[in-house]
Amino acid sequence: MEAMMAVADKLPNDLQGALDKGVLKRLPVTFLPFVNQQLRQWEHLFPKERLSVERLLLYVQSLAPQESSVLFGTVSDLEAKMGVRDWQFSTTEQTIQNSSQLARSPYFQEWRRAVQAVFDTADRHGAKTAGTADKEVKRLVLLDLPHTLPLNATTAWRRWQGIGTPVTLDLGPSEKTSHPFEILLNGAKGEPGAPGEGLLDVVRNRNQGSAADTWVVDAERSAVDAILSQQSPATPNVKAILLSYARLDAYRQNFSHEMNTMRKDLADADAVFDRLRKVDVLPWCPSEVASDPAVREFVRSLYLTGNGAVIFGNSFVEWASSEAFRRARPALLAAKFGVRSKPKPFTGVAVFENPDQVNPLPAVDDFEGSAIDAQMLALYVWLAAGRYEEYQHSTVCVCLAESLSQAYIIAPPEFDLSQQTEPVTIDRLGHALRTWIA
Repeated sequence: MEAMMAVADKLPNDLQGALDKGVLKRLPVTFLPFVNQQLRQWEHLFPKERLSVERLLLYVQSLAPQESSVLFGTVSDLEAKMGVRDWQFSTTEQTIQNSSQLARSPYFQEWRRAVQAVFDTADRHGAKTAGTADKEVKRLVLLDLPHTLPLNATTAWRRWQGIGTPVTLDLGPSEKTSHPFEILLNGAKGEPGAPGEGLLDVVRNRNQGSAADTWVVDAERSAVDAILSQQSPATPNVKAILLSYARLDAYRQNFSHEMNTMRKDLADADAVFDRLRKVDVLPWCPSEVASDPAVREFVRSLYLTGNGAVIFGNSFVEWASSEAFRRARPALLAAKFGVRSKPKPFTGVAVFENPDQVNPLPAVDDFEGSAIDAQMLALYVWLAAGRYEEYQHSTVCVCLAESLSQAYIIAPPEFDLSQQTEPVTIDRLGHALRTWIA
């Protein structure tokens, strides 16, 4: 109840009404940690996450008691078999202890499927009530392997195993003035052969939607810098979430410093992680992150969970993109990979140590290693999107290989360039992509 009081003035009226009527009392025990935590962190959730919780609770509230018992029947039966009520089980938040107890149960996989089935039922009911707008959204995943990454034309797309088609790009004079990825996003007003309007202009002109519908994730900083440079103080910020590995330097350095204060034992690790979940990160954030509480907390979560995201720019891009798909389901995600330094000897990247701080040797760019990383991680980004129903049908994926003047396109048959065999200009590619997401 304390958690509910903390967010009472931030929740939608219908959701607050359901809580006031005791809807939480109708949930199985294992649902409570997640639901209570989401409600308490409401201002830090993206619209998709809020919608999922809202649909669940409003659907349960709409059911008669006997109907809600049927909805949760399988979950409740599995909880009884697990003996959950005999555990030390937190109902206020998701904890490591909760996860450990659930994962050790022989019924864990059955329980996960049963929980997902409940959320799927609530989502179907909510979608039917709201209409079919979500299913009709056309989506775009734009990936960039910049010209600094040396790629081999005979092997560049081998890992994609023929799921798409390589297309030659006719870059023309635009290649000399800007990078194709940035031109596609921002446009290049007044330049011959370049589109005057960019994908972000299409996003900006939409009447509906939120910033979480569009993500730009940059392993370095040039793409985000270029977007921010086109904004004037008199105009609103671009309607997108912008994440740059380099622009987050202060955030990462402070975070890794806190991580490395811990001793190498689990008890101290728990204490450090708890402190990092609560520390004020606002002073560490660039302006585009500082302005949005949900984005600030997204980055915090990314660094706490994220597979090298604190150390390597390309890992940051892959993990941030995967988490964006999971949590926000953006209609447009644009991700640019980059060049990382060669790993230094005797540095512990597994414990988030900053190699430049613990080893005095100068950093050396690893162009070939970065190219291998980026090619694999670009595919992983696309595979991460494919885990979710929203991306399995009306989604175009374009992976640019700037050094090869090529793009790899995965698209439904109705996409304008899905069967293209002739070289494609950036202007034509941009027009096709803008038309697709408009």
